[in-house]
Amino acid sequence: MPTESTFLFAGLLFLAAALGYVFARFGDSDEVEEAEQSARTKFLRGFRYLLNEESDRAVDVFTGAGDLSDDAMETQLALGILFRRRGEVDRAIRLHEDLVGRASSTVAQREAASFALAEDYLSAGLFDRAEALLVQLRNSRGHGMAALARLLRICEVTSDWDRAVDLCAELNRVSPGQVSPSQLAHYYCELAEVARRDHLPGVAREMVNQAEASDPGKVRTALIRADLDTDSGHPAEASATLAQLGRAHPALLSEILPRILVLSRAAEGGSGVGQVVDQLAATPEGLRGIALGVIGDSRIEDPRAVRCLVQFLAGQPALGELLAAGEGESGQSPARVKALRPLLHKMLGAGARFQCKNCGYSSAVLHWQCPGCRSWDTVHPVNSSVLAGILS
Repeated sequence: MPTESTFLFAGLLFLAAALGYVFARFGDSDEVEEAEQSARTKFLRGFRYLLNEESDRAVDVFTGAGDLSDDAMETQLALGILFRRRGEVDRAIRLHEDLVGRASSTVAQREAASFALAEDYLSAGLFDRAEALLVQLRNSRGHGMAALARLLRICEVTSDWDRAVDLCAELNRVSPGQVSPSQLAHYYCELAEVARRDHLPGVAREMVNQAEASDPGKVRTALIRADLDTDSGHPAEASATLAQLGRAHPALLSEILPRILVLSRAAEGGSGVGQVVDQLAATPEGLRGIALGVIGDSRIEDPRAVRCLVQFLAGQPALGELLAAGEGESGQSPARVKALRPLLHKMLGAGARFQCKNCGYSSAVLHWQCPGCRSWDTVHPVNSSVLAGILS
């Protein structure tokens, strides 16, 4: 199959042919200055180096070609982008830096080169350099919106959530709806989690309120609110929030169950929090969610949760007979489940538990933002392919 390099050099051949036509059609040596003719000659020589896969020599020629025509500048800009996409970021940077520094570049050309150079820096992880260029471009007519979007991306990578919120407001002023309410809510959630870690519950609650106002009904917002209620000694409120979440999102009980069990231990004989597990297990989806949560977390030893696992496994065709074989007066099902649990835990861990519906990224843990495509709210629970054959 053709590789990316094949497509690159096919494109270069096309560009070289196009430039040759332009030079032949409009570049009569009697009508152009000797310096321009020399620059074109060097530029075409650079293409020959590229076609021979002598990339460094080609870049040397391009960056030392003197004054370039508009077509040649556009071609050099495109070459830099191709180098970046091939992972040769250092060469892309050299080509784009050369264009930014050329005195003959127009404002539009310099802005295009600056934006391409910022993209190069982002690819190389040089966020401070990229940010400096993008800040200069934020008011550009041709690249302003894209520059703001890249600045927002830098804020996400560097966890600068306060600035991210400000950039959301700026983007939405320029183009309403540019940033989704869900994305803004996640930024407030990030700020809430930072405030909670810093033992600033008042600030954390304010950020949670902002998140709820931006995008009502988010699972993440409810989880943080429940955590704050737990921290402040309000188990009944936290329990009510988690119970509602568990009923609405049984597939996420692996995230919710540990919090419920913490509350259950803290509220024994008090507010009835310990009954939440039994209430959630009343539906097939809830029972399955609790069982998978117990399988996934080997530290869970709560008797109610373990009983849910026994009940769930007893109803599985592939395991029911095995468990029933130990039943009778001696009541061996719980003991057999205890023996099976480490094996089920390994099988669950061998498969992906969460997957991004946007790019297919798979992981064993829940991510609010996909590490693969950087989208928010696209990672969802999936049935383990390893366990699918024995669990219905």
